[in-house]
Amino acid sequence: MLSTYLGYFSGSFGISLIFWPLTSLLLTLPILALIYNRYHRLRLVSALTAYLVILYLLALVFFTLWPMPDDREAFCATHHLHPQLNPLQFMTDLSAGGRMALLQIVLNVVFFLPLGFIMGRVCRWRLRLALPVGFLVSLFIETAQGTGAFGLVGCAYRLFDVDDLIWNTSGALIGYLVALVVNRLLPTKQTDAAELVTRPGFLHRCVALAVDLVLCYTLSMSLGLGLTYAVHKLATYQLDGSYRLGLLVVDPSHLSGMVTILDVLLLVLFELLIPLLRRGKTLGATFTHMTVETKVRRGWSRVVFYAFRTAVILSIFGPWTGTMRQWTLLLAVVLFIFYLFKRQMPYDLLPGQDRSHQPSPAVR
Repeated sequence: MLSTYLGYFSGSFGISLIFWPLTSLLLTLPILALIYNRYHRLRLVSALTAYLVILYLLALVFFTLWPMPDDREAFCATHHLHPQLNPLQFMTDLSAGGRMALLQIVLNVVFFLPLGFIMGRVCRWRLRLALPVGFLVSLFIETAQGTGAFGLVGCAYRLFDVDDLIWNTSGALIGYLVALVVNRLLPTKQTDAAELVTRPGFLHRCVALAVDLVLCYTLSMSLGLGLTYAVHKLATYQLDGSYRLGLLVVDPSHLSGMVTILDVLLLVLFELLIPLLRRGKTLGATFTHMTVETKVRRGWSRVVFYAFRTAVILSIFGPWTGTMRQWTLLLAVVLFIFYLFKRQMPYDLLPGQDRSHQPSPAVR
């Protein structure tokens, strides 16, 4: 049975295996930022839980909807699946199929346990919302499979089974009840909204910086595309490949250089000017309730701190290519090893007055 499945679905199934964990890792970032925003810190178990939640939710897509027949015409010509609408069919299956039928039921229940747990523990939804959501998620998956991804495939590439709706929803309900028990045994702690983390751990720093970089490069790409479009639209194309705008001649390489300069200027804005004017709080740091200034510095010591920190960030995350990019990757590895030993970045060691109030340590 497995060999038959892989014979028809091997291409898309392989793509799912490759992109599933990587996509989950990328989508975990906003979840971590939200956790920091709510609780001001992040434990290792919380970070792992966030990744597993995303991993599971994407599994619903990558392994129930996405794997489609590699040769859709050949598959549809030989497969004609009709919906199973008898809610008591599982009794016949159990008597005829024995262990395999029972295993199928157990897998359907187990596969939706995490969904119920997430709705009860992470989202803190009430049962009157969680139960219909669990049912609707299962109904959406079964309908997509039974309609050939709503017509995209051309035929039903997996069976619509009403029993699956029953067992999937039951699994979500069991997971939700487990979450209620865990909520009683391990209630989450409330955090003072005014608390500022002055000694952030490595993961906290990475999440705040990642938020800054996403905002920075989103703005940079938007402005860069706008600049390129304006040149192509307003300037006159020359036979030598350049563009003339009045007395100004713009070579394509110059345009690329201007976009690079724009990237650097925006990095300086996000990682130097904004925190310098806001007492160490970049936009990402503000959202995750931390400051990049781990010590109180004034005058030239503060200027040197920001110059050092900005130089490090520009070196690693600047728009560099070729050999320069290889050196920046090596620098990133060196800084990571340095942090493992010192629990601080090199610029944090610059002279300054230690802050008297520090929150309990977060993930290091």
